[in-house]
Amino acid sequence: MSLNMDRVGRSSSMTRILSGMGSPRGAAGVFEDKSRSEMTFVSSKPCPFLVWESKKRGMRLPWPRADGTDLNGNTPWEGTHGGKGSGRMSRATRVSGRADRRESLGGESAMLRFFHGSIRKKLVILVLLATLPPFAVIAFNEMAARQHILEMAGKDTATLLRGYTEVQRRVADSTRALLTTVAVLPAMQDANPDAVHAILAALISANPIYTNAFLLDLDGRVVAGSLPGLHDFDFSDRKHVIEVKRTGAFSAGEYVVGRAIHKPIFPFAVPVFDPRGEMRGSIIIGVDLTHFGELFDQASFPPGSFVGICDHAGRRLFRHPANDATPPGTPIRDEVFLAASQGDAPGFIRAKGSDGPRRIVAFEQVRLGPDGPPYMYMFMGFQESEVLRQINDQAVLGGVTIAVSLALALLLAWYAGGRALARNLERLADAACRVGSSGTMQSSGIDYNDGEMGQLGKAFDTMGRLLEEREAERNEALARLSESEEHYRTLLENNPAGICLVDPNTMTIEFANPAFLRLLGLGPEDVGAVRIGDIHPPEDLEAISEGFRRHSTQDMIFSAAVPCLTRSGERILVDISSARVRVYGRMLLAGFFTDITERKRFEDALVVAKEAAEQANRAKDEFLANISHEVRTPLNGVMGMLQLLRATARGGEQRGYADVAIQSSRNLLRVLNDVLDFSKIEAGKLDLYEEPFDLAGLMRQCMSLFRLQADEKGLVLEHGIDDSARACYIGDEGRIRQVLFNLLGNAIKFTASGSITLEAYALPHREPGRERLFFSVADTGSGIPDAKIDYIFDAFTQVDGSLARKYQGVGLGLPIVKRLVRLMNGSMVVDSELGVGTTILFNVAVRIPERGVCARVEPEEAAAGANPLRILLVEDERVNMLMAKKLLESLGHAVTCAENGERCLEILRHDRFDVVLMDIQMPVMNGMEVTRLIRASEDFRHVADIPIVALTAHATHRDREAALEAGMNDYVSKPFEKEHLEATLQRVVAG
Repeated sequence: MSLNMDRVGRSSSMTRILSGMGSPRGAAGVFEDKSRSEMTFVSSKPCPFLVWESKKRGMRLPWPRADGTDLNGNTPWEGTHGGKGSGRMSRATRVSGRADRRESLGGESAMLRFFHGSIRKKLVILVLLATLPPFAVIAFNEMAARQHILEMAGKDTATLLRGYTEVQRRVADSTRALLTTVAVLPAMQDANPDAVHAILAALISANPIYTNAFLLDLDGRVVAGSLPGLHDFDFSDRKHVIEVKRTGAFSAGEYVVGRAIHKPIFPFAVPVFDPRGEMRGSIIIGVDLTHFGELFDQASFPPGSFVGICDHAGRRLFRHPANDATPPGTPIRDEVFLAASQGDAPGFIRAKGSDGPRRIVAFEQVRLGPDGPPYMYMFMGFQESEVLRQINDQAVLGGVTIAVSLALALLLAWYAGGRALARNLERLADAACRVGSSGTMQSSGIDYNDGEMGQLGKAFDTMGRLLEEREAERNEALARLSESEEHYRTLLENNPAGICLVDPNTMTIEFANPAFLRLLGLGPEDVGAVRIGDIHPPEDLEAISEGFRRHSTQDMIFSAAVPCLTRSGERILVDISSARVRVYGRMLLAGFFTDITERKRFEDALVVAKEAAEQANRAKDEFLANISHEVRTPLNGVMGMLQLLRATARGGEQRGYADVAIQSSRNLLRVLNDVLDFSKIEAGKLDLYEEPFDLAGLMRQCMSLFRLQADEKGLVLEHGIDDSARACYIGDEGRIRQVLFNLLGNAIKFTASGSITLEAYALPHREPGRERLFFSVADTGSGIPDAKIDYIFDAFTQVDGSLARKYQGVGLGLPIVKRLVRLMNGSMVVDSELGVGTTILFNVAVRIPERGVCARVEPEEAAAGANPLRILLVEDERVNMLMAKKLLESLGHAVTCAENGERCLEILRHDRFDVVLMDIQMPVMNGMEVTRLIRASEDFRHVADIPIVALTAHATHRDREAALEAGMNDYVSKPFEKEHLEATLQRVVAG
């Protein structure tokens, strides 16, 4: 845009010169000799003839034609030598006439004598005098354009530098936060050399921007550092060490060559206080500034550009690209440092660099705090030659064009002559007069084929077209400027946000757009009369005014939700953002006001609703957890007693009754688990836990669980694993088992005769290291009607919902299955034919384990080698304690009981046991607290390694993780199976 405006400026200057050539007498131009006289080249009617007129002497000198006559056809020397009929004069006569004429003009000025001579000479002089002023104006405009471009380049350079200074500020802030965090570590406060070395070495390794770090004592001597073996270093003479000791706060250093790494760095220091708040020493760290070079190289700046940094004293810390003329540690140029250190605002300067070329150098101060002194100055420079390259190329092109045109014009002027030349000169004068009078360029009318004069006419017309093009460019630029101004004005006037400009000294609103006036109920007459204090409530005025005053003195963006008062007295909440802007050299505050009253009310209502919903959700979670615990606890007693009853039954009939009761208890436990899992899935709180699992073992567990039910109904229960499947995968085995249990249970429930087949195979996954594991459950049962297939996945629904339905259930199995499969990034397909059977196919995404990850140990194998154990059973519920004690004694173990955690600790003080079965939720002291005391207390060091197994009605994965984190070795949830409990005990005791 600036380049176009410069061209416009040159065009307008040329136009003004040509326009000024039109005088009241039709003069084609004015030239002034201040020492003697003012000469005017005039033309009349308009411009029918050309004469030289001396305004001082009142003389009119005819302009001779090529044939020796003036433009009226008269010979200047007629009547003096032989009269009109004497024909052409002899050479002697002409010489005599010229001598007489020189005598008559003896007092004529040097300017007139300069124009004496042939028409070619006069034409050459005329062309030169006519073109030199425009060329001078063009040259002046070119110089002004160069200055403008350099000014804009300086501002752009300062803007680019702002990004680098922001990087340095963030480095300083992050260094302050990092060192402050490290300084409060116990190892730092205790000055433990080994621990300090480990911490600082890890800090330097994790942060490549830092070169080294040391912990110093109060005398500045090294206690330990990121580099070993530097205990004899003394930093007491360093500026940052002196400053941190004096101020007790984060301090910056100055240019220094690292004693450990022997290269320039920039250091920071932070104090280290002991727990009593007394200063024990300091941590110093060196920052490697070369990362600015990497940022600079990524930006692809023009050749000769650089970014540099100096310390508070003007010593060069860093320069990129580096060269021999600007080594680190040397002072930067005085004029650059003086400009950077004067005042607080960033800026730029044009100066010669230390390495020779002149540059535009932007500078900005970097401080640790808004009120602190600069500890660093950052610079960015671009060579003026690179900045001006484009305009220089244009200037060269324009100069060549002008030079060629001028040369052509001079050549044509030199070879022109005769009447044809004079006539064509009149045409050129007429064209110039038209330009001066109308401002528009018209063709000279000269035949371009008329020799040299035609070429001159062509050059004149070419120059005119160039002027017209530049004038068109100027008009186009003015139109674009007007359009841009119209856009900005439209934006400002129609912006829904209120915008105003405020004088920071008087806090008076000097400008406001219509939205601002509507927001506060003001009128145009209020602009300039209303102050900021008039639009805010009195009780908030002091705080708001203080924020504005602070903002007016600091270069920052101010944004806040502030209460305002309209003219009617209504209180509204407004989001105000403001920034300092410069308008015609004045610093003003630009404010942007948005009414957020309704939004704030809505947000407050949302917060209340959110808190109510969260409270209700927490209440539901607590209710479900309590229900789970309270149901599992008696159910555990029921199932345990039934297992004891079965083990002590004397006849097959009694064992059959016990088996039916145990199976019913398992079904009840399954319903309870389904309800809890469905609630967690609906709340989005069901977590997956991926662990290695054995596919064949999983399939055998499913078969063994449902074998008895299948045999009772006379069904054939089969399973198979395809060769495409691996032996081991990583996934949530428990959730996959839960899906299979639901599907197999449904298959057995709805199949009266025939077979049930469980198969597994694998297919590749699009992600490396993963596979899709497919399972198929096929039965020959009653089948599902097509209209009911989608319906069976809805919660609490069944295919037959009548009171006389044949099959019972709560309708949660398949909905849970579908949601669990989706959680495991899988899908499910149902293929069913009424009266023939149903096949349900689903897949889950699993990970392929690394070699040696899977270790297959079957619970049955662990139980086979069971040994009698001494067991301490900690259980507060009497029935469960009795049941567990009898069950364990039936397995050959010796059991001692404790009704709470405190009693457990008393027993452990005196007796030794092989394993502890620990309930979690107990009065007096819960199982978590007891476990932590056993593992950590000195009083129980003799039993600190005793195996502890959680035996609790809290059955979630999170409960299991919490128990293991507290120090328990394993976890068994209530109600439990006798075989599973025995296998777990033998496994933890075996180690």
